[in-house]
Amino acid sequence: MSRGVIIGSIVAFVVTVVAVVGVALVAIPALEGDAKPTGDPAVFVKQVVGYIVADDYTSAWGSLYPAHQRVARQTEYVECERQRPVSSTLGSIDVLRVSDRKLRIPGESGRADVKAVTLRINLQNALGAKETFKHTFNAVPSGSEWTWILTPSRYRLYRDDSCETA
Repeated sequence: MSRGVIIGSIVAFVVTVVAVVGVALVAIPALEGDAKPTGDPAVFVKQVVGYIVADDYTSAWGSLYPAHQRVARQTEYVECERQRPVSSTLGSIDVLRVSDRKLRIPGESGRADVKAVTLRINLQNALGAKETFKHTFNAVPSGSEWTWILTPSRYRLYRDDSCETA
């Protein structure tokens, strides 16, 4: 086999590999966009609420919506949230409703399909006083995982690096 044929074969092989890798790099993220989160969004939201009530902001940050993690870096988020601890213990969490909803996510354009999870939360403070309230949280799909988002005011706080003044 001549040197020209060998070099031509190598070039053709490299071009093919580059083309295959290029297609894979484009196709894999597109496939992830079609991925659906696994697990129950209500169970996920209850877990996040448990972390926050326990002032376990490191664990809570781990499932924060990725774009919000980029705005509120872990160290900043944990330090900022610890300035205002919940200072209560969790008595119980009851799921009242889970529904589909379109929501504008702070920092994003357009609206996203999310799961609205309404909970009844029972807390007890250090003095023994009990507080019960209802709140709707949003479970946001990100690939095959559920995530949670910052409220618009908390998003602005982190975006503007204003935690120290909060």
